[in-house]
Amino acid sequence: MWVCKETGKVCFNAQQMDQHKRYVPEAQTFDEQTISDLKKAAAERAAAAGGPADMETEEDMLLRQAGVKGKKKADAGPAVVTKETVEQLVEMGFTELRAQKALVKTSNAGLEQAIGWLTDHLEDADIDEPMEESAFEMKTAEEVDAAMAARLGGGSNLSAEEKKAKLDDALAKARAKKAGTTVEEEKQKEKERRMGGKAMVQSKRELEDAQRKRDMEARKREKREFELERQKLREKLAADKAEKMASGTMVSAVKNAATSQQLSDAAAAAKAAEAKMREEMEAKSASTPKPKTEREIEAENALKAAAGFKRSFEEEAISLEDAQGKMTAIADTKSKPALDMLSKMIANIAKAPTETKYRKVRLSNPKVAEGLVHVPGARQFLVALGWQLVEAEFLELSVEGDGVAQAAAQVSAVEALVAACAAAAAAKAKAEMEARKKEAAERAAKAKAEKEAIKAAMAADRANVAARGPLQSSVARKLGEGGSQTSAIFQQQEEEEGRRNAQ
Repeated sequence: MWVCKETGKVCFNAQQMDQHKRYVPEAQTFDEQTISDLKKAAAERAAAAGGPADMETEEDMLLRQAGVKGKKKADAGPAVVTKETVEQLVEMGFTELRAQKALVKTSNAGLEQAIGWLTDHLEDADIDEPMEESAFEMKTAEEVDAAMAARLGGGSNLSAEEKKAKLDDALAKARAKKAGTTVEEEKQKEKERRMGGKAMVQSKRELEDAQRKRDMEARKREKREFELERQKLREKLAADKAEKMASGTMVSAVKNAATSQQLSDAAAAAKAAEAKMREEMEAKSASTPKPKTEREIEAENALKAAAGFKRSFEEEAISLEDAQGKMTAIADTKSKPALDMLSKMIANIAKAPTETKYRKVRLSNPKVAEGLVHVPGARQFLVALGWQLVEAEFLELSVEGDGVAQAAAQVSAVEALVAACAAAAAAKAKAEMEARKKEAAERAAKAKAEKEAIKAAMAADRANVAARGPLQSSVARKLGEGGSQTSAIFQQQEEEEGRRNAQ
């Protein structure tokens, strides 16, 4: 380390020395010392003063220069960290933990000392390790000044404001003496520093508010554009529908089905056409070995709907246990929409058992279809519970008696289904974990076997080298025009080579 002769400042690298020379003009000479030298000098000063030796911080030095005698640090308690300094370091890009640690390590000496410590210890392995809560205490600058004023005032009868004002004057004089300036200049610098900090915080807040307003305007603009696109799409669909009706490709159901008999005839004709199309598709799929995916089926249904065909929601009736097993067999992420939909439907029925609007759902509704149409086994589960498919696209539960007992049975069945799906998901997760453990154990065993094979091969190689013994000496060999090499020297080289091979 290097100690300044003029001010006694201790610096640990060239950067700190340059910084000290820049801020203290009279600091020109530095003595190179070690930690032991500094400890020895501190011990000598303590022995002369009759007390224990402690390192003097900048705060202690300012108090000493202000005429206040230092106190023993045994009663100092946890280290004090100034809240405003931590906020300034965080605004500069450092994390709050690093800022607090830097101020603790530098005894809360100030912003410049904390930045210097962080610059020197950015690559430390423990720089981001958390500190104990009792290791430091966070206080504001006013609280720190009040505490120092109390130390300065001692047992006097001065008020807290008078003590603080007295401390500010003493510290300003000490800083002015250290920096070679006047007290008024130091006070002005401190005032400008505080005003600059407030201005920085205010400007940052204004920038954040402006950015927040820009984000809100962008979201509103995106929403307006989305609504315009939806409106254009609605208008285009309405125009296409009107064009089809005008050309005769789409006939209104109201005009064609004026009576109930006509409605039933149209439904029978549509069902026959749908059955014929299903037979053709089944024959086509039977000839094709590759099964269709759910995405392909949804695409075919969309094409049918666009062509004017209504989708059939009829499914093969199965038992309640089979439907429950069908739903527990799929992934939990895929069965979740159905479980949520069923729980909501049954909860509404339990709340109002005789309310008819809760006992009938339209399967062509996109939200209902997400839970009851696109999840295998969901509709079959409801049918097994007593629901019936009516009007080709509605599922309805008829009221039996007062409906309370029926609602309780529905709730019990859905709760059992939810529990079974949760148990199946847990079992699948456990099986996957066991499979991963087994795979990891197999990889470890394979690696161990490969390692043992390598060790065995190395041992065999060493045994072969040892069995051959030392190499025999050879006769002198010609080196060319410069002469020849004796057999003794060549034998020594071969023995050295043999030893290296053996090793």
